[in-house]
Amino acid sequence: MLHERGNKKWTSLMLPEHLVQVKEWKKEQYYDKKRDLTEWELEEIEQTVQQAFKLQKLIKLTLWEHHKLHDLVGLVTGADTYKKELLLETDLSIKRISFELIQKASLVDQDD
Repeated sequence: MLHERGNKKWTSLMLPEHLVQVKEWKKEQYYDKKRDLTEWELEEIEQTVQQAFKLQKLIKLTLWEHHKLHDLVGLVTGADTYKKELLLETDLSIKRISFELIQKASLVDQDD
């Protein structure tokens, strides 16, 4: 039976620079793509953030950082419009989150 070795058989013929680029290219295949939000989505995020601030409710933000999407839950304590940042108090600290990183916002029910 013939066993295919894939890229292993070609690595001896490649330059080290090429190997580095191939590894980077493979990592990029698993990156999430940042979506360009529509005006409606931006307005919905803004309304959700304002509602969470006024009612002092927990909010879940989906952020796009380091080519990945991840969720962050906390209380909105304020906003810096000049720096375009949101102040979010999490369990451990107060974080400054750039408006540009926010992809989605939703209120968190206390029962969950």
